[in-house]
Formats: sequence, C-alpha cells, structure tokens
Amino acid sequence: MPTIKSIICLLSTTLLVKADLVTTKTLDDFDSTRVIGTWMTVNDGVMGGLSKGGSVVSKKNTLMFNGKISLQNNGGFSSVRTSGKTHDLSAYTGIELKVKGDGRKYYLTTRTGGNRMLAYWSPIQPAKGEWAIMRIPFKSFYATYFGKKVPTFKLNTKKVSSVGFMLYDKKDGDFQIEVESIKAYKE
Repeated sequence: MPTIKSIICLLSTTLLVKADLVTTKTLDDFDSTRVIGTWMTVNDGVMGGLSKGGSVVSKKNTLMFNGKISLQNNGGFSSVRTSGKTHDLSAYTGIELKVKGDGRKYYLTTRTGGNRMLAYWSPIQPAKGEWAIMRIPFKSFYATYFGKKVPTFKLNTKKVSSVGFMLYDKKDGDFQIEVESIKAYKE
C-alpha cells in the first residue's frame, strides 16, 4: 500500500517531468532580450476617442501598460504593440506571459504583416495584483478587422510581425497591466 510520502514524491516527479517538456523562446524580457521590436501605442484617438494609455519599461525591467479609458466620443480602447522584425513561430504552441493584472479583461494581440488592419486577438484576464504565468495557444487567437471578428482568416505563425496588449472592455476608468516576460512556448 503506497504511503502519503511516496504519493507526494511520485506527484512531484511527474510535475517536474511535465515542466521539462515545455520549451520556450524569449521574445522580450524588457532587459537584454529584445527580439520582437520596439513598443508603440495606439489609442482610440485615431477615431476621435479620449482614452489615454501607453507603456514604459520600469526600473524592475517590466513593461507597464497603463492609462485611463474614456467612453466619450465613441472611444473606449487603448493598446500597445511591437513593431519590428517578422518571426517564424510555427514550431511553437503559443505565447507564454508572466503578467500581473488589475482584474480587467485584456486581449493579447498578434499581427502577421500584409494587411495592417487585420489583427489576431485572444482574451486574457490576469488576476489582480498577483503574478501569473499564462499560456495562450495560437489556436485560441481569432482574426479581427477594426475590432470586429472575421471568421475566415487563420493566424499564420510563420510570419508573426507584432505582439501586443489591448484593453477594449467598454468600461471607463484607470487600468494597469505589468508584464515581466513574453515567450513563445512549445509543449
């Protein structure tokens, strides 16, 4: 009959083996590895909105994306994204984030070049005030055109040209999300 100690030992070994099966490629750690490019801001001012938002790299080498959403003038979104080189991530399962949220629902976004208005979104809602590792599989991303879902376009992971974050929850108020790392992962 197995003892509690032997069961715990077996579970610990199983968890360690499972953890070793995940391979990652750092895309940005906001310190030395800056593979995915520079960060740029796009707020609802592009369509007359009044939301304010942007990103800075903190002294702790984290990306701080924060601001204030305003629903005035039919606004209501703020986003940051990279611009830079195109990457072939087809050997990977998805994107892994180490992130701390504010309880609001954000979108992890990607782009693949070509049509600059076409983006791919996947919802994320990191816990308020707590660091978490989130794995977002590429298959969970859906195509959008000016924020509207487009069912016919599939994410081409061979040509990922941008990664970003968007807040588009139609709620007024302050927001902040902090990101320690962005990686491609493979299970």
